Parts: sequence; C-alpha cells; structure tokens
Amino acid sequence: MMSAFSEVISPLQSYLEQTFYRAGIVLRGTPEWTEAQLLQLKDYFDGRHIQLGGYPRQSYEWFDIKSGRRLLGQECGLLLIDLSAGFDADSFNAVLGTLQGGGLLVFIGAPELADNLNPAEQWLRRALDKLILVDELQPPAKMDFPRILPTPIDQFEQQEKAIEAIVHVVEGHRKRPLVLTADRGRGKSSALGIAASELMKRRSSIQIIVTAPAFATVEPMFSHLQRMLPEGQAQAKIFTYQQAKLRFISPDELLHQRPGCDVLLIDEAAAIPVPMLTALTNHYHRLVFSTTIHGYEGCGRGFTLKFLPWLKENRPDLTHQKLSTPIRWAEGDPLEQWQYQTFLLNAELPTIEAAGDNPIQYRCLTREILLNEPELFANIFALLTNAHYQTTPNDLMGILSDSNISVLVAQSAHHVVGCILAIQEGPLSPAAVDKIQHGLHRPKGHLVPTSLVNQLGLSDAAGLSCCRVMRIAIHPAWQGQGYGSALLSALTRQYPADYIATSFGATSALLQFWGKNDFHPVKIGSRRDQASGCYSIVMIYHNAYPWFDAAKRQFSYYFPHALKTELTRLESDIVRQLLKMRASLPIIDIPTALIENYAQGGSNYESVAVWIALYISALPREHIDMIDDLLIEKVLQNQTWSTIVSHTSVTGRKQIEQKIRDNLSSINMSLHCKLTHNQ
Repeated sequence: MMSAFSEVISPLQSYLEQTFYRAGIVLRGTPEWTEAQLLQLKDYFDGRHIQLGGYPRQSYEWFDIKSGRRLLGQECGLLLIDLSAGFDADSFNAVLGTLQGGGLLVFIGAPELADNLNPAEQWLRRALDKLILVDELQPPAKMDFPRILPTPIDQFEQQEKAIEAIVHVVEGHRKRPLVLTADRGRGKSSALGIAASELMKRRSSIQIIVTAPAFATVEPMFSHLQRMLPEGQAQAKIFTYQQAKLRFISPDELLHQRPGCDVLLIDEAAAIPVPMLTALTNHYHRLVFSTTIHGYEGCGRGFTLKFLPWLKENRPDLTHQKLSTPIRWAEGDPLEQWQYQTFLLNAELPTIEAAGDNPIQYRCLTREILLNEPELFANIFALLTNAHYQTTPNDLMGILSDSNISVLVAQSAHHVVGCILAIQEGPLSPAAVDKIQHGLHRPKGHLVPTSLVNQLGLSDAAGLSCCRVMRIAIHPAWQGQGYGSALLSALTRQYPADYIATSFGATSALLQFWGKNDFHPVKIGSRRDQASGCYSIVMIYHNAYPWFDAAKRQFSYYFPHALKTELTRLESDIVRQLLKMRASLPIIDIPTALIENYAQGGSNYESVAVWIALYISALPREHIDMIDDLLIEKVLQNQTWSTIVSHTSVTGRKQIEQKIRDNLSSINMSLHCKLTHNQ
C-alpha cells in the first residue's frame, strides 16, 4: 500500500519528469517523521542529492549553509535546505541554480508561525507558504497539475550560437567584441568553457585570459574546460592544454600588467566598474563581455546604461547575443518564478518622468512597512540594484532582519525616486575599545568606529553613535539635479546620531559628490577591493568634535606617504581629487627657487624630488587640476621610470623629466600670475 507521502511525491515526480520543471516542497513534522520522508525522497530523484545547512545526513552530500557558491556550475536532482540553524540568501540563490529540471527542492526546519519572528523570517515564511506543504499532522492535499502541452524547442540552440560567436571573436576581424548577456541557468559559463576548449583544440599555442570580479565566478568555466579536455592540467588559476593556456587574472592586475593574449574573456562584466571596462577595451582588441542580467551576483545597470552605449560608439561592429532559453530546466519553470519573486531578482526600475512640479517627500520606512508593502520594497530594491553592482539577496534579508538598518526614501507623487540605506554603528564600550586598540577584537557591524580606534587611534569617537551611509541611489531620470544631495541633507536632519559617515570604493565622481556635501576623507584602504577594483575610503560629515579635526589632519599627513607605498597605482584623477580635500597643514620653508631652477633645466631630479612633492601637496585647491599624470606618478607615487614608460606614450626618463619640467613651469606661471593679480 502506497504511503501518504508517496501519494504526493510519486505524481509530483512524474509531472516534473514530463515537464522538465522543478518544484519546491516544505516538510513539517517531528524529526523522526522528517528523516523517514527524506530517506524515501532519494529513491524518487536521480542524480546527486545535495544538502545545505543542518547536520550531515548519510544519504546526502552535505555543505554548510553559507557554501552554496562552491557548487556553482554543478548539477543535482534533489536539493535539501535545512533551515534549523539559519539561512543565507546569497548561498541559497547560488545553489538553487544547480537543481536540474525534473528535480525537487526540499525545505526542512522552516520557522513556525509565531509572534516573535522578525520581518526577514516572516518574509521567508510567506515565501515558503507558496510552495507545496507536506505536514505530518494533515492529510496530503490533492495535487492538481496543469495539463501539459509540450512545445518542441532546441534548448541548446542559443548556447551553440554563443559558442560560435566566441570562437569568431578570435578568428574574425579585430575590434569586433561580443557581448553575451543571460539570466542564470542559461548556460553562459558552459558556453565560455566549451568555446575556450574549442579554441585550444584548434590553435595549439593560443593564449586566453579570463577576468572577473573574483576567481569563484569563473570556477565553473574551469570545470567545463576540464570536462572537455580531460588531459589538460588545472593549477593555480591556470589551465594548460599542450602549449595552449587559459589563465585567470583579476581586473586591477590586468590593467596594471597589461599582458598580451589572443582573446580576453570578461565574465560578470556588469560587476566591474565602467572605467575599468573602457580601459580594457582600449587596450585589448579581441574581447568577450559576458554577464548575468538577473541573479544572486547583483549587478548595477552602469553596464547597460553607460558602458554599452560607449562600446557601441567606439566598437560599432560589436555583436550582442542574449541567452534566454534555460539549459538546466524548461521555460516557464515555476521554481525560477518563485525564486525571482521571493528575492526580488526581477525587480525592474519603473519608468518615471524627469523631475516635475510635484513636491518631494522624505520618509523613513520601518521594516514592517517594507514587509507588508512588497511592491514598494521591490521599487526600492530595483533602485539599489541599479546603482550598486554588489547589491545581493543577503542585502534584501539584511534590511528586513537588522534593526540597526534604516531606509530613507525620497518620493514624488508616490514614486520612489531615491533612497538611502544607513546603519547605526557604535557607541562602543570602554572594554571593547581597549580590545580593539590592542588588536584583540573587531566587533561586527561597527566599521567606522573600529577604524577610528584601531587605525587612527581616536578612541574619543568610539563612545559616540555613528550613522554610516551604506548605499545611496537616485532614479536615473532624476540624477544630476541635486536630489542625492537633498536626500543626504534630509538624513543629516532626521537621523539621531552623533556623527554621520560613509565608506565606499573611491572614484573621482563619487569623491566629488561626497566632498560637495561636506564629507571629508579620514581613511583610505591599502589594497583594492576584490569586487569593485577600487580602494575603499571612509569619509565623515563635518562636525565639531575635536577628534574630527585630528582625523582630517592625520589623513593629510598619511596620504602623501601612502602614495609612495601602498597607493602607487591609485588613479591620477583620484589623487587630484583627494589632494583638493586635504586639510591645511603647517607650511614649511620650501626652496621654491630650487624648484624653479629645475623647471628651467637646472639641478637634478633626485636632489629636488622631495621639495617638488611638498610643493605640489601644498598647492592651492584651484591649481590641483593643473598637475599632470606624469608628475603624480613619478613625484608623488615614486613609480620607476621604466614603469611609467611601460604604460604611457613617453620613450624614457629624459622625456618624462621634460614633461615634469614643463608642467612645473606652467604651475609656477599660474601661481605668479595669481599673486601679481592679487597685489
């Protein structure tokens, strides 16, 4: 006699097998009953049986709840998610892509209905309620499947065309890049891997470089290469087949080293800053840009709104292909629709007319409002995803779960035109401060106070409350008109904190925005962020605390030193912007006559370099933009002569020195003219 559980699972499995759909169920019952059902399930579904979270079970391949990304590019027929010890939305969205059509997603340990569930748990609970519930204490519901009308479709047709297009980038004319966009599960990674293997078989010594925000992004591609070329060797982010080689290089290293190659593959291109993409395009002439347009990676629309128009103008012969047909499951898969709705992965920016006469209202939204108005939340999340490539499903759940996070929106006629995510940090206890000072503790969720104590020695700031701006986003139709500044102004008026700060990946444009709004740099990171390719910077809104002036002065002393050590590759436009924002320092007696003599051809560089650096650092703000890139790279960043020659059009030291002398002469002349005019 068929068990009650089998009466549910058997027809469900048959339906999924016929449709190549996936489904999700929630098991609710005693531990003994649940374990018995999990044992039954493995007999119904072929392929790997993977478990995320909970404790290891003998019948399943177990992975920690946060380890979903490790399984990218792999496949399974049964996916078990144990929620008993928590949930990680990024990890789950990554691992869900491994579940093949005909497979089943199973949740156990789901939160019970209770008054003490936080909004994030309630959000997840509501999503799980939309799946099939199998409850030990309730008779199984009759399964009512829609009638199946199979539509013949070649699910690999788009992928095969993409592979041909990638190969053609190498074998066709130069400067004809390929742009490949896809939703998750459309075979983008396998297309890259298969195309790379095809190129390696055709051209025995081909050199391929792949870059991405992180190596984990392209690991599936290496897996496909190994499958297609089993005799090849993968070692230390390099795959070698005979004399052919494919190697991973991070975007910032790629721009610094500029190694030669036959083709450059840029994966998850939307998560790489636009200036980096344009620089790579200008240097490399055979390029494939590949990116996910929806998915757990999160991607800003800078790629589609800014980079693609630039690319079309500068590479008019480009090819753009979209992979829309799923490879791992059938079109219209109900589980994919559930996933997108639950984690707002398909949240699209609404079309809003440019600013009109409607007044702007600024509202601080509670977590309860966001929970109970999902359409409003989707509009806000669309803004954040549009503006910040690192916005992920964990951010969605974090906004709902963390009571320290605040959401401030600007609304015009019920349209959300801007939003700020801010988080409360500090105050820290004297005991915590003591541990931080001695490097024994870094409290989670207190980025700015910890930096002020640990790296600047400003323990007075630790006892105060800080509001850190995590994200700020304005609708594209409303940008450039002062609404971002107005939103920040509303935050400074409304937020009950002792001081306001922010931390972000430094670009010249962002520094200008925050500087215009009276934020001042106090700390810059010593290495580039792996995802953004930028150096992170901490800025603090002007305040009257004595430690704030101390922080500004420390930065002004530290920055020139760091330019010669860890910031030797900081972009010149960012250097100029930060020089403008430095605090005034005591003026020492600089031998300007010696500098003028050098500018006219006298002295030698080594004896005058220290004075040129001090002279440049002390220039009035309005003269900073006159500083040439070569002068910054040689004098302020102490790059070697050969390094500068390697990435510029100059031919050697003599030409570099002449350009530095010419630049100094122009600056000197401008300063003298100003002094004469003022007299």
